[in-house]
Amino acid sequence: MKEQIPVAGGKAHLDCLALNTNSGKLFVFECKRGHGSFDGDKISAIDQRLGRIKASIGAHARSKGWAPVSIEIFILSFYRTTWNSAYPIYDKNTISSLFEPCIGRFTLEFMDHLETMVASAYGTELRDAVDVDRGQTIFDMLDEQMDARGPDVLFTKDGADFVAAQYQE
Repeated sequence: MKEQIPVAGGKAHLDCLALNTNSGKLFVFECKRGHGSFDGDKISAIDQRLGRIKASIGAHARSKGWAPVSIEIFILSFYRTTWNSAYPIYDKNTISSLFEPCIGRFTLEFMDHLETMVASAYGTELRDAVDVDRGQTIFDMLDEQMDARGPDVLFTKDGADFVAAQYQE
């Protein structure tokens, strides 16, 4: 479960909150997994959300007994997608500049692992070309007997995620 903090207008879920106790730096970052470009409304929503978090994170840190020397808020883009944002955008190759070398290496290897797992689990469902004979439609190719238990997509205001399919038997 993601940590929640109170912000203007409600609560915000934090993708990651990390305090380096040696340096006193508090890192807050939002993970984005999108492949494509974000439209203006999406970019604005991301920046507004991070702005509300930035305004509230100091009080949240103090409530945990932390006294950060500095706070850095940024976006971690899993697939190296970038856009014009009020906040820095790092990818799996540049994130290591913020953390100790071992953490940067872990992040790089973990993200590579996630990409491999997602590709192996969902690659064929998402990327197979549809080959339909002339005179047929894709609906003619459906196999009614096939167990259709595959991933569902859950759409939220922040994007979409694969979730386990929900079935009633």
